[in-house]
Amino acid sequence: MNKDRFDPEVYEFYKPALEGAGFAAPFTVADIPALREDEVIRHAANTKPYEIAEKYDELISRSSAEPLPVRIYVPESVRNSDHPAPVILYFHGGGWVMGSVEDHDPLCGKLADACSSVVISVEYRLAPEYPFPAAIEDAVSAAEWEKENAARFGGDPTRLMAGGDSSGANIAATLALLGRDGKAPEISGLILFYGAFGCLSLEESASALEYGQGGFVLPLSSMREMIKIYVPEGTDPTDTRLNPGQAEDLSGMPDTFLVTAEFDPLRDDGETFAMRLKDAGCRVTLTRMEGMMHGFILYWQHFRRAEELLDRIGGWVQAR
Repeated sequence: MNKDRFDPEVYEFYKPALEGAGFAAPFTVADIPALREDEVIRHAANTKPYEIAEKYDELISRSSAEPLPVRIYVPESVRNSDHPAPVILYFHGGGWVMGSVEDHDPLCGKLADACSSVVISVEYRLAPEYPFPAAIEDAVSAAEWEKENAARFGGDPTRLMAGGDSSGANIAATLALLGRDGKAPEISGLILFYGAFGCLSLEESASALEYGQGGFVLPLSSMREMIKIYVPEGTDPTDTRLNPGQAEDLSGMPDTFLVTAEFDPLRDDGETFAMRLKDAGCRVTLTRMEGMMHGFILYWQHFRRAEELLDRIGGWVQAR
């Protein structure tokens, strides 16, 4: 592995895997409870708490499903302002089977401060207990709740954005597509980190084939298993709630800040989605983070360029 290809901080952070056995870790549905527990421990060991002016945990009550937990972040800039701020619904990554509000807590706090916005992090339901489309239904529920409750936290219910990393970016993009079509509240902006959008199959993607063999974060074997667990047998593969990048018409989608990583199997799918949005007349800011791998934004406290990226996104949000 040529260390000079990587951002130096990324290489040092992942050095044991990059110089050792790599990242390949085949698993089955039976392994998910242990994987979730290990993930909590790993994130706690590699992130530091982030202090923000106000933080609340709430439950969204609904008749069609169990209550939906959310965590609301209110930065000092919003608390001290006389003007309502944008609201960002955030959906964590984890392949639709792992991840949580808790392990994305420092990221969401930093995002709220950088964007001078209220951030609502959504603890959507995970597979296999709750397969597709449960996560999408939860996203719609969170957006509907935001319209009624944003003002309580200094947010503007008419300036609702959505964001997410990896599988969470897929959910955010799907929510925006539903909003465009009148099937959910309208989304005014998207912040997408290295998402899976379904523009390219794993076999069609050069980056998936090059970087998905186990030597980089997110091996194809893990991706295939996650999709198998998330998507029930018999699901229509053309359902755009599953693959928003396969929508025939992407016109009318919101302004988007889309981030990819150079050494990420999902890189080409994300960049193809960005090009499809541009071709449809949408405004897109596409940033490829050279020397980075999938998942880097979660560890922004370790990577100077990742923190700078969050500040850039903050400027993009504030300028809209």
